Amino acid sequence: MSLWTSSILSLLLLQTVQYPAPSEEQPRRVVLVKKDWSLAQAYSDVFKILSDQNPCSSFYGGPRAATTVLNDFVVLVQSQPMQREVTFQMVGTPRVLRDPATGASYRLFDRTLVNTNGSFYQRRVELMREYPSDIGDFAPGSRQARALILLHELGHLIQDENGDWLIPDDGHNGPQSKANTLRVQQACRVQLATLR
Repeated sequence: MSLWTSSILSLLLLQTVQYPAPSEEQPRRVVLVKKDWSLAQAYSDVFKILSDQNPCSSFYGGPRAATTVLNDFVVLVQSQPMQREVTFQMVGTPRVLRDPATGASYRLFDRTLVNTNGSFYQRRVELMREYPSDIGDFAPGSRQARALILLHELGHLIQDENGDWLIPDDGHNGPQSKANTLRVQQACRVQLATLR
């Protein structure tokens, strides 16, 4: 075979070889230092839910965007006692960030607090008592309730394509907070049901 023929064959082979597109690397779980077991488990559950392509992760803009924001958010969470009616609180001046890999825009607050006296940690001993309150359809202190709480808060952080937050701020507005929780629960119902 001549050098010219060999060169032409090599060129043709190179043109027909298709290289796979570089894969978009999924964010890895963060190591939670000085976080309690309940928060670490809730983070792990939510990370697993959001890592897969499903209706829940789609609600948050897809697995890559959702897990990126979750990772940035969860390291800021601090546990402290508050009034029993409060489950979670984000206060201070928010910083708005944009993830160049996904195009997701989201905000993080100066202080992000989970109530040690609220529904994230506490279980209701007597069924007739009002507090701690259920989280959506889930009993307070349950694995599903903890995951739903983190998912609810994540909805306050991520902007949709119109520039609105996925769920509106609810502050001290109990009915709005419950409506937001039910909206998130509806989007993530199947995935939350797998947690036991």
